[in-house]
Amino acid sequence: MNERLIDFLWKSEVARLPLERRRLYEFVIKAEDALAEKAETADEFCKLLLADSPVNAAMNRFQWPYEKVVFTIMETEEELHQKVEHRLKKVKWIDYSGSIKSITANNNGEYLFLFIN
Repeated sequence: MNERLIDFLWKSEVARLPLERRRLYEFVIKAEDALAEKAETADEFCKLLLADSPVNAAMNRFQWPYEKVVFTIMETEEELHQKVEHRLKKVKWIDYSGSIKSITANNNGEYLFLFIN
């Protein structure tokens, strides 16, 4: 399946989360991404996760106990995965690029694709 489509659907489902869960999820993901940017290897990333845990940062930021942060993140990721999988089953990706090029004289190579779900 197209990675851009999956990324689009994932972001779409994140945007639909209740505000508190979305803020927690985005906070933890951004913190993990920042650590991944710093790390040069997978081992270094794991060490950074242990030393500067996004879960601990979320505990301090949201004033939640460890179990609630971890459970909410795990539950959210499972819910997002299920919703994206469901939407992927309903989506049909059709590439009309070749057809459109012959019909239009758009020299910029810009085309609009509309997905309705």
